[in-house]
Amino acid sequence: MGKKGTYVRVAGSSWLLLTVLAVQNTAAANVFWTAFLEITYKNSTTNKTVSAFCECGLYGSNSPLRDVRGQVMLPMSSAMACNTHVWGNISVNPWIALIERGNCTFSEKINAARKAGAAAVVIYNAPGTGNEKSPMLHPGTEDTVAIMIGYLQGMEIVDLVRSNIPVTVSIQVGKQHGPWMSHYSVFFVSISFFVVTAATVGYFIFYSARRLNSVRLQNKKLKRLKAEAKKAIRQLQVRTLRQGDKEIGSDADTCAVCIEVYKPGDVVSVLTCNHFFHKSCIEPWLLEHRTCPMCKCDILKVLGVEPDVEEEEAAATPDPAVPDFRLYRSGQEDTRSETASSGYASVQGAEEHGLPVEESPPHQAAEQHEHNSGGAEVQVDMQPHYDNMAFEGDLQNHANPRT
Repeated sequence: MGKKGTYVRVAGSSWLLLTVLAVQNTAAANVFWTAFLEITYKNSTTNKTVSAFCECGLYGSNSPLRDVRGQVMLPMSSAMACNTHVWGNISVNPWIALIERGNCTFSEKINAARKAGAAAVVIYNAPGTGNEKSPMLHPGTEDTVAIMIGYLQGMEIVDLVRSNIPVTVSIQVGKQHGPWMSHYSVFFVSISFFVVTAATVGYFIFYSARRLNSVRLQNKKLKRLKAEAKKAIRQLQVRTLRQGDKEIGSDADTCAVCIEVYKPGDVVSVLTCNHFFHKSCIEPWLLEHRTCPMCKCDILKVLGVEPDVEEEEAAATPDPAVPDFRLYRSGQEDTRSETASSGYASVQGAEEHGLPVEESPPHQAAEQHEHNSGGAEVQVDMQPHYDNMAFEGDLQNHANPRT
């Protein structure tokens, strides 16, 4: 269990780390930087310097982020400039290559201009795209600055250069753009996810431990009660039925546990409430329930072998998740137990002395009360009162057990 738990924790940590790294790499790949372009040239008509400034460039994914300034130069033959020889001998320094997109990879264009001596490369988009720009991937171009501008903006510069107007371009690092999740956002989300996961797992472990502890205490309590029930069972009266007993007659009741009629030779156990059952039927029932199946009389309380209440409370603290439904009948069972206890004790005492148990008539009880009070004339209207009508009827029948 320990190795398995360690493996699960390590696997979970590795999965979380890989997820964070993957999200970070994805976020880094989608981040791009804009470029500010300052285009300067001299108007041939007015002989004035014209300067235009815009955030209209986009740095390539593999380009270093630094400022560059130089004069714009065009390739001699092909505007797409996929080879080095299209640049010829350029004496201006520093200069920036202006190339049209297409016909070869960005890396080939940038490397060809770099070998020709360009300080930076500006690639304008393909015809029909307007001023749209897209991030460039150009691995293997070393530290050459490369940006992309829109087609219309690129053609404006191309027209000026082809008109023999010197154009100077200054490239400056612009703003960072990308997904809403930056590196700090990814880190914060990862930490939050880890904290929430740890709290959830911790609560689950705490709840499981509390649940297991409650079940353990309940099992311990049940074992202790079962041991006490065994002591109480040994104190119960045991009879062997014989031919002629009224319990075997045609009108006799059946065992309430197995629903079978009593036969001569059957061994029965008489409970404290005077209900009796087959010994082999009632003992397993008492071990689990400790009460009479018919009247719910608690034999532990009647026989005085119930466990100590303080010890029971210390051993098992009730858990709301595991309710004990037996507590809802405690008040009724206490009343039945006390009544049955007094009746069972009186019957047992009469049987031990071999005396019949009879109930005195109400008028004899009143006369005896007058005699004991010294002859004082006190009229008392005595009414018969029985706590357990079934039990009092049994006493009048000489404490014969019944079902």
